[in-house]
Amino acid sequence: MKNKASGFLLTILLSFACSVPLLAQDIGFLLDSYVIDRWYLDEKLFCDKIKDLGGTFEVNVAYGDPNEQLKQAKALIEKGAKVLVVVPVDGEKAADIVKLAKAANVKVISYDRLILHPDVSLYVSYNNEKVGRLQARYALERVPKGNYVLLNGPVTDNNAILFREGQLKELQPAIEKGQIKVVADFVMPDWGEIGAIMQMDDFYANTTAKLDVVLAANDALASGAIQALPPTTDVKKMIITGQDADLTALKSIIAGGQSMTIYKPIRPLAYLAAENTMKLLKGETLKEAAPVSYGNITVPSILLDPVVVDKSNFKDTVVKDGHVSLSEMDIK
Repeated sequence: MKNKASGFLLTILLSFACSVPLLAQDIGFLLDSYVIDRWYLDEKLFCDKIKDLGGTFEVNVAYGDPNEQLKQAKALIEKGAKVLVVVPVDGEKAADIVKLAKAANVKVISYDRLILHPDVSLYVSYNNEKVGRLQARYALERVPKGNYVLLNGPVTDNNAILFREGQLKELQPAIEKGQIKVVADFVMPDWGEIGAIMQMDDFYANTTAKLDVVLAANDALASGAIQALPPTTDVKKMIITGQDADLTALKSIIAGGQSMTIYKPIRPLAYLAAENTMKLLKGETLKEAAPVSYGNITVPSILLDPVVVDKSNFKDTVVKDGHVSLSEMDIK
């Protein structure tokens, strides 16, 4: 009799549990994809900080599909999320996420990449035009005369547009003086290494120009550009830029392949986003934010400063910060 009663009670409890929706999380963290390894770290650091601050969250990954990201945002809003933190797949299409959120009185933080809508509550990132300027400046200081290729990411990521704008602003005086020539200006459909290999293979198959500099906007594009170099090329005589300070790129820099990378420390960015997410959740004013204009929209923004890393300072930057260790880089 006791077993029957217990079984009946269990059935009632399970039935009740199945009829009650899952508890809503206050915060939704919407990622684009993991195509670049750094996003695993962004997710971990952001989520760990939210836990420390007492928040609850749900993470969704769109795997490069802007329509899927919109569906995920809608589902989170319907479940009761109060703040969405979004790494947009497509900066323009993600404006629909902001529209949905505004109608439901949900705040949106645009994380690292800008959503092109004026009702974004906060944009947290690094100064991305400065990234492009630093890459170009580094190259010009070492190769003031020669042939340059620009290798940038997709226009669906507003950061890629800013990188390229920064590069061109820095290069323009030398272009006008005829000191350097931009022999190719590639805007890639994504940030991946394979596309860069194919693009640069095609470039080398159709030119006899000697290439001195590849202004690659990130480390994956830089890696692809290096792999596509003709066998007779001495990469140590070239300048190849990058960004993200990933482990493969740092090893290449030490070995004399890639010349430099732009380091945008992830921890301060993730923690900044988490702290301001909790402030929005509590209805607090974001005192650190300042209005910044991007084209025809103005968005409250907090922009951090990027750092140049090369063979001369990697120990004082990425190693000192704990971003990588000497053992990971095979250095004793």
